[in-house]
Amino acid sequence: MASEWGNRSPVAVEVPFEAVLGGVLIRGRIDAVYEINGRFEVIDWKTGATTLGESAAVQLAVYRLAWAKLKGIDPALVSAAFHYVPISKTDRPADLLSEAQLIALITGAS
Repeated sequence: MASEWGNRSPVAVEVPFEAVLGGVLIRGRIDAVYEINGRFEVIDWKTGATTLGESAAVQLAVYRLAWAKLKGIDPALVSAAFHYVPISKTDRPADLLSEAQLIALITGAS
């Protein structure tokens, strides 16, 4: 894999999770997690798409929160990114939603 991830070993791959947010059960699978300087980065491999809209960042926010909950750590220690395999580009949205923001989005609360 000719990318920044090619020479790194993930600490976890294909991690299934279930999380309840705002009373809604969300299931998913985290593609890969890397530990970098005491922090974690969740990577979602995109093999077909070369770009996604802003709404896709909600997916990363859920993955980030799920990993933090699975490990019992502060979500601030977890970042998340899409890696577009066809163009070998990693996209790291700057402001991922917090747990409270995700719940508000799911429940329609403001």
